[in-house]
Amino acid sequence: MEIQIYALAIDRDLGDEERECLLSGLPYLRYQRLIRTRESKQNQAMCAYGLLRYALRELYGLEELPEIAIAAEGKPSFRERGDIQFNLSHTNGAVVCALHDQPVGVDIEQDREAAQTILHYYHIDRQEQFWQMWVQREATAKCHGRGSAALCHWNRALEAGVACRAMELFDGYYAAVASRDCNAGCACHIVTLDELFQSLMVRV
Repeated sequence: MEIQIYALAIDRDLGDEERECLLSGLPYLRYQRLIRTRESKQNQAMCAYGLLRYALRELYGLEELPEIAIAAEGKPSFRERGDIQFNLSHTNGAVVCALHDQPVGVDIEQDREAAQTILHYYHIDRQEQFWQMWVQREATAKCHGRGSAALCHWNRALEAGVACRAMELFDGYYAAVASRDCNAGCACHIVTLDELFQSLMVRV
């Protein structure tokens, strides 16, 4: 099975009806965390779960999110649908969702200036090189279900048995996907906000 990648650019403000549509589909625990964050972060997280709902309908015909369980280090999974593995990532202006039948991790980051102390820590000279490395490590760690601590104290053993590849989704962004299926292909689907809400509003 190919890894299915769904990506969305948040390129405009969301209307009240659109935000309500996204909020209504959030898992309860995610909603509780969300209401304590600023609006721009809220929009990113809501769009990520909205994109997941969109992808599940497109791929599996599911109208609602299956029940979600959260592992000890924070990775979400579907409690009773082990055949569907997913991972989400969001950054300023963009979100991405990866689905597969085996554990998968994905990361997207907006191109921005990283502190010189960070570049020095990783022995990297160029911003581009840093972000390329970062998204691949983040995706790999998330594939294993590991938290951000794995990035601070990187263990090369995490790379064993995992295939990680860079993706070009939007200008000005870096992205990568990692899977334990080293032979899996990758299919990318770019979704617009209008397409997202045309699909989700049907269910409301």
